[in-house]
Amino acid sequence: MKRFLFLLCALTASLCHIFAADYNDETVLEIRGVGVPYEKDGTVVFTADAKSRFTGIAFDFEGYKTIHPFRIHTMRDMDGKAKGSVLFYILHRPEAARSLSYRLVIDGLWTTDPANPDSYYDEKAGISLSRFTFASDLPQKTAPIATNASSEKIVRFICRANTHQKIYLAGSFTNWDPWIYEMKETSRGLYEIALPLPSGTHYYNYYSGMDALTDSTNPNKAYTKDGRVASVITVP
Repeated sequence: MKRFLFLLCALTASLCHIFAADYNDETVLEIRGVGVPYEKDGTVVFTADAKSRFTGIAFDFEGYKTIHPFRIHTMRDMDGKAKGSVLFYILHRPEAARSLSYRLVIDGLWTTDPANPDSYYDEKAGISLSRFTFASDLPQKTAPIATNASSEKIVRFICRANTHQKIYLAGSFTNWDPWIYEMKETSRGLYEIALPLPSGTHYYNYYSGMDALTDSTNPNKAYTKDGRVASVITVP
């Protein structure tokens, strides 16, 4: 009963945030599963397992006084068929913020973010917190967070997906064979591979099993000659 009342209060306190959200629908459509928080078009995208009855998030800049409820997103394949659900919350970057500390509430219990390995113990408050640092404040040697092509004709492909998956890269440069290049998970939910590619425009997708995933870090999309939706990268 206490848990029910807690959830009811949390939902009531944050109800306005459900309808006040202001973000690009494409940001939601590109969510592929539970993974580490990431930046997208001036926002931070948080994800959580959809199995919980209620998941909320509270931030340090609000004194952890407001619990913002996650919403549910149903993921679909290229044919529009449902292939699972994930919870998400999208936060607009607070002005001048360099990092965020936050806590999750999952079914009435306070916890750090299971998808985020960056957590610490706040001795003054006596609680454990999760932390997100904005890319502009990360060391310069940090791995890139978006697919990019260098002047040396090397393309570093970046894929965000569920952790502990086998993710492959395929494209016009592999004749769309999805089993040639397996990507490496360099951090939770972040997969990478670097390939030398000739100058020109290349089409590609990521593959989890036989499911094709467009690149959520690359806004450039196009239809290929055989009608598939693919991400596009141009090598100078």
